[in-house]
Amino acid sequence: MWAAERTSLLVREDIRDVTGIRNLAGMEHLARLLPERVGGPLSINSLREDLEMAYETVRDWVLVLARFYYLFTLSPWTGKLSRMLRKEPKVYLYDWADVPSAPARFENLVALHLLKAVATWNAAGEGAFSLHYLRDKEKREVDFILLDGGKPLCLVECKSTDTSPAPVLRAYQERLGVATAVQLVNEDGVCRKMKNGPGSLWVISAARWLAMLP
Repeated sequence: MWAAERTSLLVREDIRDVTGIRNLAGMEHLARLLPERVGGPLSINSLREDLEMAYETVRDWVLVLARFYYLFTLSPWTGKLSRMLRKEPKVYLYDWADVPSAPARFENLVALHLLKAVATWNAAGEGAFSLHYLRDKEKREVDFILLDGGKPLCLVECKSTDTSPAPVLRAYQERLGVATAVQLVNEDGVCRKMKNGPGSLWVISAARWLAMLP
């Protein structure tokens, strides 16, 4: 019961009391649209059309939901690559159980683990880590890229059951010269390592690999 009412309570009590936003129904509608968009580029224009509200209002409401730890976003990383998506972030929820699609829910879970790891490493002074994603204008995407000091450290792709290395993961590892690429599979008992371009590519059970993160 609490899980079912959590979004309404967040909007109609916490956000109302702190922000003074009056259109609570609109804010709640926005919050309930977002789980369907997890794992994809977040288009404020698309949300604006669904909500029939001004672009600036929807943009500001998304920022409010981030401040209240309902969602977080990852920006695209381009480096020196051409034809890359540069603006639209991807959106994820802190409560990944709210995501209706099983593949997107799995990706959201991985995003949370990586976000926590980045925060832990930075707090410990181990580097200047950040988390992003890769997507070009032809919609070829790698779910996550970990950077240290702005330099690619590791690529991570999420697959529910596919244990064949994703061609796009292979291609980006070779183009970027990244030492480590990982394809996480939502199945137990998977662990394969292979050579790919300048480094190693792992296909491994998500539970096993994520357990190694802080």
